[in-house]
Amino acid sequence: MISPTTRASIRIAMPLLVATLVACKGGGEAPQLDAIDDQIAQVGTELTLVLNASDADGDPIEFSFDSTIPDVQTRASLTRSPNGAGIWRWTPLAQDVGVWYVDFVASDGDHDTTVTVQVDVRSAVGGNSAPVFRQPLGTGTTLDLEAAQCLDVPILIEDQDSTSVVIAQEEPLIEGATIQASGGLAGTWHWCPTADQISADDRYTLTLSADDLSNPKVTKNYLVVLRRGNRPDCPGEPPVITHTAQDASTINNLTIDASVSDDQGLKRPPLFYYALTNPGATPNLSSMTQLSMLLIDGSMVDGVWATDVPNPVAGMPQGSQATLYYVIVADDDDDDMGDCDHVTQSPVYAMTVTNPGGGGTTAACDACSSSAQCAGSASGAHCDRVGQQNESYCLAGCTGPGDCAAGYTCSATAITAVDGGSGKQCIPDSGSCVAGGGCVDDAWEDNDTRAQAAANPALGANDIYDLTSCPMASGTDDDEDWFELDVPADRSVTLEISGGAATDLDLALYTATGTLIQSSTSLTSDESITRCLAQGLYYVRVYAWGTGQNDYLLSYDATAQSCAAACVDDAFEDDDSAIQARDTAYPVHTSDSTICTDDDWYYVPLYNAEHLIVDLTFTQATSQQDLDLHLIDGAGTDLTPCTEANPSTCTTAHGQSATSDEHYEFDAPATGCDVNSGGCDYYVKVHGWAGSTNTYAIRIEVQ
Repeated sequence: MISPTTRASIRIAMPLLVATLVACKGGGEAPQLDAIDDQIAQVGTELTLVLNASDADGDPIEFSFDSTIPDVQTRASLTRSPNGAGIWRWTPLAQDVGVWYVDFVASDGDHDTTVTVQVDVRSAVGGNSAPVFRQPLGTGTTLDLEAAQCLDVPILIEDQDSTSVVIAQEEPLIEGATIQASGGLAGTWHWCPTADQISADDRYTLTLSADDLSNPKVTKNYLVVLRRGNRPDCPGEPPVITHTAQDASTINNLTIDASVSDDQGLKRPPLFYYALTNPGATPNLSSMTQLSMLLIDGSMVDGVWATDVPNPVAGMPQGSQATLYYVIVADDDDDDMGDCDHVTQSPVYAMTVTNPGGGGTTAACDACSSSAQCAGSASGAHCDRVGQQNESYCLAGCTGPGDCAAGYTCSATAITAVDGGSGKQCIPDSGSCVAGGGCVDDAWEDNDTRAQAAANPALGANDIYDLTSCPMASGTDDDEDWFELDVPADRSVTLEISGGAATDLDLALYTATGTLIQSSTSLTSDESITRCLAQGLYYVRVYAWGTGQNDYLLSYDATAQSCAAACVDDAFEDDDSAIQARDTAYPVHTSDSTICTDDDWYYVPLYNAEHLIVDLTFTQATSQQDLDLHLIDGAGTDLTPCTEANPSTCTTAHGQSATSDEHYEFDAPATGCDVNSGGCDYYVKVHGWAGSTNTYAIRIEVQ
């Protein structure tokens, strides 16, 4: 083991040391171990280092490590990733604050190559010089696709000793999203979700980071919800929200709960939106602060959900009042093979919050917004920033060793609270007030995105994998597991997962470019997909609803099979626009039409007061076979609007249900479409919902 006092000189002489090792041992060349930058680590946050090595002689390489860190061999792990790289993981504790050195060794059995890394561990509490996210607020936001197609999220950073920080997105990245800098401490996150992204999911986790290059990187997880509206004729019933607003007189944060039930069960936690100004009867949810709710009693079918809201008068004088306005939104997943689900939005509730004076009762490691809320504030308890996300929690005051409860250590120096005041605090040994640590990821990590999965080997067919879904470092969500499939020729592929009840695991299959092919999203962690796939690369996604460790098995079976030929358009092509529309005498009656990539158009001239009747007949066994009707006038206006981005405008009466067969009737104007003028131009359009393909029969007649 190399001592810290000789570290600098040894690192300078490393090339000579390696050469000496080669000369003293057997023939051949020593392994090449890629250099690793020095690291800044944070208490409570896992540090992961990737060891990449190669050997010119083709010898197998083994990795090992040693360090000045106390008990490092029992507290750190060194595993092998599927692509052969070494993965070193270590989570510092409060007593590890300081500078340490780690020696990583790559050996081919005859020669060793060593790379030394300096690790500077810093406290996760206080963060007085670290960046702080002032915007965005809350835990997420909502993009109402009926009102807008793009989302802009303002970012504002506060940093006491820096005029500029690096603002970035962290993995897993939301594809197509960008950050536009507007100053050293500000920027805007911009995203226009594609049709494929809208179809694939309605919730995306954005992870923002701020790095001042002198402190550990600070992150913020932000849930982006895509509100698509409701389609008609969806199976099941919508969720029911039961709640009565109540005024509160307290200095503590506000815990607000509601009962939510659904006939088949909620898919995910309800969302809570609040504002301190009246948002009106039809609120714009994107302008309100969004919070996730937690299940505190019952089940996803019938449960009580709650969230903690910052007290708006906690830092104000006794007697101060404020009105809190809020909305609760719940959605289900009654159509587990498609997007025909329900969303229930409550009315706007209002409550009056009063500061009664006196001290707060918030316990250590409970969330706070002001030191006045903390129990024992008179004896030094503060509201301090704790953890990588710099969230605020109450901590007890102390003067030295022995003053803190088990699991806490008195800080070596004074810590400045979020609202001023300074003193030593009992900081959690784990460096975090978020429960749920200790989950050990499987060897396939990091595979939280398609890009990361592409760096791993593809799954082997007809095999079973023992895997783990772990919570994210913030404890507010679970990571995603992505795997690559390399299909050499037409195969019938079956993918299955079987997991526990700690979270709800779902399964999805994507093309190489990220387009959703099929998903399985029941309310349990047992999911299955069977699909015939042509030769090519594909990706499997396993993702969780809820937070917790969930061990699961993933099986991948493939057998040779000739997949059905690609969708072949009918003989009536091209009929993909008004100019190309089919011009057929009434009644139009075809039984051999096919929708592939484009819509089918029919020219329908109507005269005064004529009555149009359209019947579309097809069989819909999956959500990828859903066809709809549209009526377009001569000016190109869709008289029956219904889009994937705005499904709430779809109606069964317009021939836009979510089931087999459609029917639509329309009355031409009583005047203005007379015979002498040649009547009025209309077009019937058959549209495949979200890229659906199918064969169909259509009858168009006029009375």
